[in-house]
Amino acid sequence: MMDNMDEVVSELRRKSELVKNFYQELEIYRVNKDRVGYGRMFSKLMKREEDKLKLNGRKNK
Repeated sequence: MMDNMDEVVSELRRKSELVKNFYQELEIYRVNKDRVGYGRMFSKLMKREEDKLKLNGRKNK
């Protein structure tokens, strides 16, 4: 992991930018402390944002 630290940091930055697009949709799960629902919804929303990114071919800003 230490060999590709730049890639890890880059991936974390990219994912945090994607999360900014849908954090409000996860808020209800966070408030209710529903870990299972939060995890499920997070995965679904992350996949949706990654698909959007692939279709658009550009970074979110």
